[in-house]
Amino acid sequence: MLSIPTVWVDRVLLVCILCRFSAAQSSTVESIPGQVLFNQLSQGLTASDLETINLQPVRCMGACSCACTVAFMAPNKLTFILSQLSPTDSVSDLLKFSSQYLACADGKVPFKERPDTVKQKIHAVLPPLLIKL
Repeated sequence: MLSIPTVWVDRVLLVCILCRFSAAQSSTVESIPGQVLFNQLSQGLTASDLETINLQPVRCMGACSCACTVAFMAPNKLTFILSQLSPTDSVSDLLKFSSQYLACADGKVPFKERPDTVKQKIHAVLPPLLIKL
């Protein structure tokens, strides 16, 4: 039987750093949008009290036609996958949602309280991965 080591998974915000826009959109963007989003979130988290969420770059999240893509994950909480995000305009809403997500025991931030970007850009919501602590 294969033994898989148990690893503590903390509260994570995954950001696809290879997300690119379509050819039409690319003409207005000089950098890789996913990397720009990651950098903006990193700066925002450092400047706020939200350093308790672990910002992780991901080389591909498989939503290439829906750039930019992020995921909020934590043990025993819903996982939110958001796509078609602006690398600059969505940052403040993502930071606000990070705070809300961390504050909810199950990650289920009430819909009415979610920032507009989160309401509009949800790609998927996955049930919690239940982990015994």
